[in-house]
Amino acid sequence: MINTEEGTPPKSISLRWLKKIPKEFTKKEAYLKDYVVAFKAGGTLLSPRLNADVYINYIFREQSYKQQLSGSAGILYNFMIANARKREMFSITWNQARGAYHRKNNTLFPQAASGEKLSKKLTEDGLQPRKFAAKIKKDYTQMFRELRGDRPLSLKQAIDYSKELDCDPVDILFEELSCKIWGTVDLYNVRDLGNEKYFPCEINPAAEKSTIVPRNIYRPNIMAINVNSPGSWLHAQTAFYYKTNSDSADHNGKLVIAQTKNEGFADLGLDMDKYWFGIYNIAKGGKQEIINPDRNAEKQFICSGPFEFVAPVVSLTNPEALKRDYNYYALNKEAHKILQVQEMAETIAQEQKRFQQQMSNEMSKIYNEARETKDVKKFEKSIMQ
Repeated sequence: MINTEEGTPPKSISLRWLKKIPKEFTKKEAYLKDYVVAFKAGGTLLSPRLNADVYINYIFREQSYKQQLSGSAGILYNFMIANARKREMFSITWNQARGAYHRKNNTLFPQAASGEKLSKKLTEDGLQPRKFAAKIKKDYTQMFRELRGDRPLSLKQAIDYSKELDCDPVDILFEELSCKIWGTVDLYNVRDLGNEKYFPCEINPAAEKSTIVPRNIYRPNIMAINVNSPGSWLHAQTAFYYKTNSDSADHNGKLVIAQTKNEGFADLGLDMDKYWFGIYNIAKGGKQEIINPDRNAEKQFICSGPFEFVAPVVSLTNPEALKRDYNYYALNKEAHKILQVQEMAETIAQEQKRFQQQMSNEMSKIYNEARETKDVKKFEKSIMQ
């Protein structure tokens, strides 16, 4: 059976093709389109575990083929993160699917599958589990059980690992927090979508995507939109805010999300609420306004209140900045060698400094002795030597 990944999965992982592949199918010619991940509960009541299915979609000579790998989530993840041809794509897909699984099961702060998190951190740092265990002087069989998910990580163990891996223990113990990006906004153009038009700074509801939320701003009611406005300083930024019913004037001058309601259509039973992104401004007489946050935009005044709610933006992040370069993992594997060279250079520099200090002390000693005996020729002779 052809395995298109770089390694052969362990016996505990089942592998099959959902569509028969031709004999001439080769890994080099096959284009890996994407991954699909599905989670399901497994194990027993006394010993529950999470199982997963990974579907890998390929294009080969204009035909689609799908490969399925199934098994324990921890073991399957360890194999994929070490062997996937598009590791970052797989990691993002896995995390999104896991987040969807926890949301479906109403898990507010899901504890991480510590084996998966530890495996990913080791891979990111270019470390092999056996070598890492030897480095921290730990029995590899115990670490192997932790990587498989058979043995949960304790807080103390996570702290010890995080010191060596230079990360926060939270990154090993808990899942990344995420929320939905429910809409997009253009700061410059009117978007005509057939039945509806969306004006500059008006948020267009879009297909929901997930995004990672910084832990320091996470709340269960956090929401996000994405700015899609090429040429703007805000382009590709994700704006986070908290869902609220407040229209507080305290937000004057701040970047906000605001809602307006069309009372005429509301009387007819139609939901014509509009959502806006911009600078909240209170003009003369207390008039509420939304101003375009990009000064280069042709249309500066966007709309006026009253507003159903005004929610300040608590954070702006660029998702692209979180994506790793294709060479990220390869570079991390070389990082240890680079660090050794740097440490060696520092050692040589310190030895040179120490030698120069010793020479300076010795010369000072000889000079002082020459001054005491008034034998300057002896000092000159020492310098020549």
